[in-house]
Amino acid sequence: MPFKQKLKNASLAAVDTFKGVFWYLLLGAAIGAFIYGFFPQDILVKLAGPGNPWSIPVAALIGVPMYILAETVIPIAAALVGKGMGVGTVLALVIGGAGASIPELIILGSMFKKKLIVAFALNVFVIAIVAGYLVDLLIY
Repeated sequence: MPFKQKLKNASLAAVDTFKGVFWYLLLGAAIGAFIYGFFPQDILVKLAGPGNPWSIPVAALIGVPMYILAETVIPIAAALVGKGMGVGTVLALVIGGAGASIPELIILGSMFKKKLIVAFALNVFVIAIVAGYLVDLLIY
């Protein structure tokens, strides 16, 4: 296949990929803008700011069943940090949501035994907490 054809095929594949993630990027930006514009900063800082040691395990617990797409997590995380949420707390939420969401656990449940699924989800939960505290320790 000539180089020009390979370049054309690669360009078409890139456009198709962009079309597939565009709406997720837009959704993430919209959610991030909503959080940044409308969510009360003082409540967020009080509940999930760097000074609250329980915010990291709670964020990990909330994040594990959530379904967080890689395309939407950056604008949402940026809005949460911009509003005053601790970086470790945001990291725990992201790791939990990206690591062990309900759809992922359902799919894994069709292939593996329940004990393994529970161990996997617990492992993601613990890693999210440890990473969150480690980041907070290094930053604050």
